Amino acid sequence: MSTCLERFFCPNKPVCSSGRRATFYYPGGGSYSGYWLCNKHQGWGVKKTAKRTSQYFFGKKHPEGQLIYEGDWVMNKRQGVGSMLRKRGTELQLIYSGRWYDDMKCGEGKQFYSDGCVYFGKWIRNRRHGLGIQWYNDGNIYAGEWETDFRHGLGVMFYANGNRYEGHFARGYKNGEGVFYHMHTGQIQKGMWENDNLKTSMIQDEPIIRCNAAITSYPIPRNYLKYPNEIMRELFQRYKALSNKPHRRFNDRVSLAFIHHHRQYASCEERFASPTMVDLYPKDGFGCTCDCENVARNECNFSQI
Repeated sequence: MSTCLERFFCPNKPVCSSGRRATFYYPGGGSYSGYWLCNKHQGWGVKKTAKRTSQYFFGKKHPEGQLIYEGDWVMNKRQGVGSMLRKRGTELQLIYSGRWYDDMKCGEGKQFYSDGCVYFGKWIRNRRHGLGIQWYNDGNIYAGEWETDFRHGLGVMFYANGNRYEGHFARGYKNGEGVFYHMHTGQIQKGMWENDNLKTSMIQDEPIIRCNAAITSYPIPRNYLKYPNEIMRELFQRYKALSNKPHRRFNDRVSLAFIHHHRQYASCEERFASPTMVDLYPKDGFGCTCDCENVARNECNFSQI
């Protein structure tokens, strides 16, 4: 009653909605059910996006379906504990479950990727940052440090074939000093790496860790070097700086994602600028947006035979 009287005597004053409200439907699609504070989402609530089809997401990386967020809100932003789900028809798929801050994944959470990979660990600004473990779709498992969505720092990579790598990572690749365990042959390889490429190493036989009972077909020959320790120390020092590569900044990551997303359009520029009257791509479905074709026709002289 007080709200009605306030609207009657002050018609131009905006109404401040607070507390638990029923489902609110947005004009462009989607809905919100939960708590409000001064016309903003505050507390626990469920927000659903509009139902989209594959035609709407053409050229975008978001698949068709409906996104649903269930969790805490602070002043219209996802903040606290919440889960993001995707609904396709009757199928409901969990995308992310964990902590949020300032409408971004921040803190501890678990992410389920569309290609089958699963990550559990720390997040900062929607990127894997800190300690975390990721299960890949090919059977590999990585546990260690992350920075700006890249494997960066100390970590362990467990391969599906049983091998294991322990050492330094930088910008997503093996960089610096590390140890690779060849479990099937029973050999330990210690060396220096650069972008997943081994630069120098030392291998030793360890029959204790060998998975196969048979003797390895690649035995290590006897060492005839007079001063092997000094030689290996010099080689390792040469590539030691590879483990100190700086991590990628957040802005670099965003720029790379933007470039990869628009690269498909940049690859079409050269075919449109071809100075010829011959249509090399008659069925491509694209149209030239410049006057290069008219210029080429005026400059070229053709003789009909």
